[in-house]
Amino acid sequence: MEKNIFNVMVRLQHKFNQQVAKDYLDKKFNWNSAIIVESGELLESLGFKWWKHQIPDMENVKVEAIDLLHFVISYELQRKYDNKVSYLEKTAEDFQNSFTLVNNRNPHLSELVDELNLNVHGRFFTMKAIFNNLNMSNEDVYIAYITKNCLNKFRQDNGYKDGSYIKNWNGREDNIVAFTIANEWGADEELFDLLYRDLEIYYFEEVKGKK
Repeated sequence: MEKNIFNVMVRLQHKFNQQVAKDYLDKKFNWNSAIIVESGELLESLGFKWWKHQIPDMENVKVEAIDLLHFVISYELQRKYDNKVSYLEKTAEDFQNSFTLVNNRNPHLSELVDELNLNVHGRFFTMKAIFNNLNMSNEDVYIAYITKNCLNKFRQDNGYKDGSYIKNWNGREDNIVAFTIANEWGADEELFDLLYRDLEIYYFEEVKGKK
């Protein structure tokens, strides 16, 4: 399955970006700013503030790393589109190459996040080092990416933009529920569709149905 997952993730990201704005590549969104913001959220969960007591939340660090990956894929799609190359195929190729090469780098996670923002031409390779640091295999990344991508689409489909979407699902964030369900399915090739169906059932029966 591993030979397909990078192409699947790139095409899902492209499809989601089109849902947000059909001509998103022509609008030239500032993906660098989004990466900076998400990097800050990861560092907050990591507890980078040496001047105060903090307890790292490593499970949320993993979630924030997956959020970063969404924007890194989008950045690479934009860069290749601007350079007038086959942006879907080339992005998937670079993604796969960076994630399947031997990558034993193990600097501190905060240093890798700094590198992600400073070195704009090696971001996939840096993301792989981040996931290595978090002990996440390519399969783990795939499950987590599909989960967050699916949840993002589910939110958009159910009122996230107009504010009607309910993010707290009976005392748990929708993120937590989605990851719990996805982990039960594992790295299934149909994970996106299976998870979306289960989210619909849970949301409309257990969340909105009880309001």
